[in-house]
Amino acid sequence: MAALATTGLPRSPAWLAGFARLALTVGLRLLELGVALEAHGQNLLVILSPAGDPLRLVYRDLADIRVSPVRLARHGITVPDLPARMVTDDERTLRRKLFGSLVAGALAGTAGSGAALALALETAVRDLPRTPDLVALRAEPLPTKALTLMRLSPQTPGDQWADLPNPLA
Repeated sequence: MAALATTGLPRSPAWLAGFARLALTVGLRLLELGVALEAHGQNLLVILSPAGDPLRLVYRDLADIRVSPVRLARHGITVPDLPARMVTDDERTLRRKLFGSLVAGALAGTAGSGAALALALETAVRDLPRTPDLVALRAEPLPTKALTLMRLSPQTPGDQWADLPNPLA
């Protein structure tokens, strides 16, 4: 196992790429089915193997997910009874929810640098199915929640976003 950082995580590009591959595989598959997770570091828990490798994910909070009736119907799934704020078919909203929380949040925070994030993402997406969502992840600016703006704008409900340079572009 690689040397441990003060966080206890291995300082290994392979470890980060494995975490990114696992998280993106799950996140993109759920998005394709019609569920966009808000997979930031507080919601996405990583189960490690005895050797310390990313093995499984546990998602702990469904309060801020977004659900697409059109995508669910495409897979023969009926939309459950959900609060109206959770239901949308807007592609941009769905992708922002997942990419902004997972890539700009959990993965970027774990990577610690733009170069490490870019390397991990390139390695992780190499073998993933080329879905429209993956194409968008690779081509569009990377969304991130503008948390300070949100806190300073209580009169504006919901998420507010900023776009970052995309490490995959």
